[in-house]
Amino acid sequence: MANPATIMVCKNCGHEMYRDGACEACGWRIGWVPVAQHSDGTSTFVREPRHKFFTASILLTTLVGVIAFIAGVAEGAAAGIIFGPLMVIAGVAAWKKTRLGKLWQGLPPGDRCAALPGLAIGTVIALMLIPVTIMIVAVFAMLPKARDL
Repeated sequence: MANPATIMVCKNCGHEMYRDGACEACGWRIGWVPVAQHSDGTSTFVREPRHKFFTASILLTTLVGVIAFIAGVAEGAAAGIIFGPLMVIAGVAAWKKTRLGKLWQGLPPGDRCAALPGLAIGTVIALMLIPVTIMIVAVFAMLPKARDL
């Protein structure tokens, strides 16, 4: 008997299928998007496009978590020691579930919920970096040019 955690319902035809395999009825897999339905009942699929913002969010979450942990240990800050590993865990979970931003549309609800904390943290970090980047560009724009010195 198959493990119930490895079985899911096909998003294309509704038959039961293994999560890591193709649907026996229509051939759909997680990460594939149907593009054509033929008259004989078969479908044509293409790979889901890579979600670049998801990839950036996941990498930001993981990287900032590592930096926060290292800074927390170096400075003796409890927040960095506690929240750094939590951010790394959220980033790695999102990395694993979305295959680093390659999957989203076909994911089962449980996998989406597991990936959301890492994606949300990375989105907040990315949104915080926008004003910092604008300020850095503005400061460099106000600096005198080499020819003016």
